[in-house]
Amino acid sequence: MNHTFNNILFLLAAGILMAGCIDANYEEPVAGRTEDQLLSNVIAAQSELSIFNELLDSEGLLPLLVSRQTQDQRAVFAPTDAAIEAFMSENGFESADDIEGLENVLAYHIAEPNIMQSDLNRTNYNFIQTNADQDIFVNRSGGLVRFNNQTVNIQRSESGNGTVHLIDEVLLPRSNTMAAYLDENPELSIFKQVVELLGLNSQLSANFRTIFIPDNQAFADLLAALGAGSLEELVEMVGEDALEEIVRYHIVNDLVYSANVSNSQTLTPQFTGEVMPMISVDGENVLLTYGEGHASATLVSVNDDIFQTGFVHTIDKVMLPVLEDE
Repeated sequence: MNHTFNNILFLLAAGILMAGCIDANYEEPVAGRTEDQLLSNVIAAQSELSIFNELLDSEGLLPLLVSRQTQDQRAVFAPTDAAIEAFMSENGFESADDIEGLENVLAYHIAEPNIMQSDLNRTNYNFIQTNADQDIFVNRSGGLVRFNNQTVNIQRSESGNGTVHLIDEVLLPRSNTMAAYLDENPELSIFKQVVELLGLNSQLSANFRTIFIPDNQAFADLLAALGAGSLEELVEMVGEDALEEIVRYHIVNDLVYSANVSNSQTLTPQFTGEVMPMISVDGENVLLTYGEGHASATLVSVNDDIFQTGFVHTIDKVMLPVLEDE
């Protein structure tokens, strides 16, 4: 009994002693919290970014750069004063108010999450998510990193609770869409009809698409070869499922354009069949070879205009996939 009583007294004394050691002002540290400068302060400290800083403030975007104190949250690709002044002059703008969708243009320079230059140098790094709800496509040409197929030099990078990259160009969200491109080019009207018939319109607005579109003459040649008098007859002959496979043989879930094509490069379309198309570069001509033994070829009219979601190129034949024997 005495031993039990002594043990209780010892525990009570120990508890009192520990309570006396508790710091009344103790706060649990916030996980990931950093003492690094807020990005807004980093930008304000750069004399070359005074215009960019003023525009962020005027458009109410500074809260994006001051609301977080955790590490590695955002990156800013900040055009220098010289870059903004050159952009204004080239476009005949007298003031920033002349820039259509200024807030969205500025938000296009704010990326999430944080991106460092080492990320951009990785060959498999293909896009940057921005606060403008549109990605920046990253590609490489001649050893240079390009944004949206545009050469952009990062003059230097400054660190805070994220990264500020000082760049020498103004980045613009892409406004042109694949659907509008089809509307504006009557020689591609049959492909447009096929897409609408099959309910594949969403492919025109899905990110990271390259579409090789056969022109109307290519479809006319196909109809003649199959003995079909119209698109409707073609559907009756092959069926909608087979026609969709043909269309998906022309859609690649990747970005393909002159800066990143190489001879004998194999493409992986949405429907591959047994033989995937292959790029063949012959002098200034770019061809796609396909069919048994890649014996067939179609000439590619390369279009390096970048759309909101990718690239569109025109070809002069409808490529028919090689199907497995049933």
